[in-house]
Amino acid sequence: MAIPKSKRTTTPLSVLIEADTLACYTILICTDESRFPKRYRWCLTQQIIESAVRAKMHIANANSVYVNDHESAILRRTYQQEAIADVAALSAAMDTAFKLLSGLRHIDTTGKPKKHINIATWTAQLDKVKSLLLAWKKSDTEKYKKYTDMG
Repeated sequence: MAIPKSKRTTTPLSVLIEADTLACYTILICTDESRFPKRYRWCLTQQIIESAVRAKMHIANANSVYVNDHESAILRRTYQQEAIADVAALSAAMDTAFKLLSGLRHIDTTGKPKKHINIATWTAQLDKVKSLLLAWKKSDTEKYKKYTDMG
């Protein structure tokens, strides 16, 4: 059942906007040397940033596909699946970073206060993108069922 436009709480581009916010926030956090020491830039933070940016790019690619036949429906769904995989990779990398850097803070004997990664905000943004992405994919599955059922 369709929801009237006046009662919708999200726009069709909400997932793209939130993915952009997540990518920008991820870049800001990962390039802040007081949060992520420079020695982790190539082995950890680069992969985190790449996952966030790739997720946004796959969402944008999926959104740009105009579905009018079986092939375009499959292409759009493929981009959505790739974005979901990127979000999962980002989640795993964020988890590794948090565990690693949390452990380093306990070992730190300099006594200098360190900025903490606000994992709650970062994770909330990730969860929002994941939720919107899955809802969009589900909506598309119903909307384009006539194209995916054939062939």
